[in-house]
Order: sequence, then C-alpha cells, then structure tokens
Amino acid sequence: MKKLASSLLAVLALAGTVTLSQSAVAEDNVVQVKQVPKRKTQALSESAGRSVSKAYDLFSKEDYAGALKIMLDMSPRDGYDKAYVDRFIGTIYYYQEKYDQSLQYLKRAADSSQLNQVEQEGVLRQVGQMLQQQEKWKESLTYLDKWMDYSGKESADVYTMMAQAYYQLKQLDKVVPLADKAIKLYKKPNKNPYVLKLAAYFDRKMYKPMIPVLEELVKLEPKEKQWWMQLGQAYMLVNNTDKALATYALAYKQGFLTKENEGKVLAQLYANQDIPYKSAVIQEKFMKAGLIPQDESSLSTLANTWHNAKELDKAIDYYGKAGEAGDNGKDFLKQGNLLLEQEKYKAAIVALNKAVNAKTGLSHSEPGRAHLALAQAYFFQKSYLEALQQIKLAKNYDDTKKTATSWEGYVRDEAARKNVKL
Repeated sequence: MKKLASSLLAVLALAGTVTLSQSAVAEDNVVQVKQVPKRKTQALSESAGRSVSKAYDLFSKEDYAGALKIMLDMSPRDGYDKAYVDRFIGTIYYYQEKYDQSLQYLKRAADSSQLNQVEQEGVLRQVGQMLQQQEKWKESLTYLDKWMDYSGKESADVYTMMAQAYYQLKQLDKVVPLADKAIKLYKKPNKNPYVLKLAAYFDRKMYKPMIPVLEELVKLEPKEKQWWMQLGQAYMLVNNTDKALATYALAYKQGFLTKENEGKVLAQLYANQDIPYKSAVIQEKFMKAGLIPQDESSLSTLANTWHNAKELDKAIDYYGKAGEAGDNGKDFLKQGNLLLEQEKYKAAIVALNKAVNAKTGLSHSEPGRAHLALAQAYFFQKSYLEALQQIKLAKNYDDTKKTATSWEGYVRDEAARKNVKL
C-alpha cells in the first residue's frame, strides 16, 4: 500500500500549480449573491486627467517606460486621484513583469478604498491573485475575502484560489468545501478544484473519498493518462480489485500503459482475479516490447503464470529462459518436472542436470528432488544404472530419502526383470 500511495504524490505537485493567471479570470463564473451599497462615481481632476490620458496613449502603444515616467512624475493628493494613479502605475509595472513594484502600488490603491466600484473590485481581486503568485497565502486570503465582502459576489476562480491558499497553509479541512463551491460555479468544468480536493484527501490518507474525485477527472479529461493510473491505484488502496482491474484494463486498451510497473500492475491484477492467461499475455507483450526486462525474475514470473494458465509448453519454454538468464536451478527444476510429466524424458534429463549444476536457486531439499526426478527420467529411458546413481544422491537428503529408497528397489527389480546387469 505504501508503494501505491507514494505513486499518487504527483497529485501534490499538481496542487501547487492551480493558481490562476490574470488572463484566466472568467467573469461568467461569477455570481452576485448579495447587494452592496453602490459608491458614487468619481472622476479624475482635470490636471490628473490630462497626464493620465498621455500615459494611456503611450501604454496602448506598449511604450511602458514612457507611460511610467509620466505617471511617476505626477504628485496627486490623497483621494481618488492618488488611488487611480497608484493603480495605473501598478498595472504598468505588471506589464513590465516587475511584480514586486506592481504589487506595492496595487496594494496601496486597494488599501486606500478610494476607487470607484468596479475599479476597487478589480484591484482587490488582482492583489489577492498576485499574492498567491508570490506564495503569500495568508495575505492573499485577506484580499480575496475583502473582494467577496466588497463586491457581494462569489467566483469560481476566487474559491479555487482560496482553496489553494488553505491547502498550502495545511488547513486541509477548509480546502474541500471551497473546491466544491468552485466546481458548482464553473459553467465549463475546470480540473483545478478537483485536483485540490484530491490532494487534500490524499494528505489526510482519506483514500475512499478520493475515488469519486478521480472518477470525475477521468470524465473531464479522458485522454489524460495520470487520472486513469491514479484511479486504478486508489481502487487498490481501498481493496476494490474488481474496479482496479477494470480501470487498468480500460487504460491498457487506450494505450496508456507504457511503463514496466504499469504492465506489471495489470498483470498482477489479472493474476489476483484468477485470470492467469490474460496476465501472461500482458507480461509477454510488455516483455517483447522491451518494457519488461528479460531477466530471471520477470521470466520466472511469466513462466509461473503460463503454468497456472495450463499453457505448459509456454511455461516450459520460459522456465528454461529464466534458468539461463540467472543460472537458476529452481527454474530448471520446474522446467524438468514439467517435461517429465509430459513424458519428454530426454529433454527432462537435460533440464534437470542444469538444475543440479546451476550456481543459484536450489536450497534445502530441492537438490534431492532434482536428483529423484532425474532418477525417474533415466528409469523411463531404461537407463537403470544412471537412475541408481541419481537415487544414491537423492538419499542424501532427508525429504527424499524415503522415496528414493522405494524407487531403488523398484529400479533394481525392473532391471532384473529386463536382464540388465547393474
């Protein structure tokens, strides 16, 4: 479970990227929820208006330096003129990508509360957003709250930003309600609040409620591989292997499984559901594509799976490949025993000799079982002397001593009946 959970950590990285850019603000995701007192509309003084008009002309031509010079040379008194000039200077700095200076002036304009209704709404929201971009989460929440209070509005984007701020402040219990409000307000589904919900649940190890969130993300972005992978992993975290298998199988059909661990997970799910044939097919396909290495471990697993699927010829082939890959006696022993069952005695003798001579794999009583199997293969080949030699070796192991002794008498009797001298 720890490995599966760690693979979902990508969610946390995504949760750090949901802050909305200024251009992403969509007014159609805003609703008026309460009426607020309307301010009396103010206008710039005549002298301020002339300077601002000149600056706007340069600003529209993208001469930001020229516009800024005019604005900085102004010395408006307190009140609307000063708030307006501060806001304009902050905007120019923003377009110059001088965000610290921009924020300084925009905050001053917002804090003065001297702007007209729409202007005040805009600057409060922009300051809250820019503070998010600078990861000043607590201060950002202050300005976003002020925007809602002042405007009497609710915004999907603002709720998403607030959810993001609370996530970064580790106040995870506040994230999901805000994300849900954002989801309801978005006229066109937006993945950002879903990602924040997912991260907030994951951080608290609340795996079950993650599932409906991931199901929505799969619907929202059906071509996005990560949601399929994480949904399958989430099902496994809550031990719903049926749905985990269905999810991974659908992901496989869409070509999303492109890594070794992904193919192995699907294969294991099929095996756990007692569908070894499909498990083996997946393993073999990934192996032939070079996504699963043809090492002893992978080849042995594939051989075992074919064995469980009753595809004995394939199992024999892959046990042999596994044995060769790792000079592993256990794999050769399995290969030899299957060949013995199929009465392919000559091939069984080759495999079983490889088993007893391998550098690794056999332990405890397994060498005894290999010698005993060799004795049987030699016996059925009518090689009685070689069979007795293997029986003698098998008698050295406690687990096979009794059986080897029985076989010894049987071999000698058969040899005598055939008039074979030993």
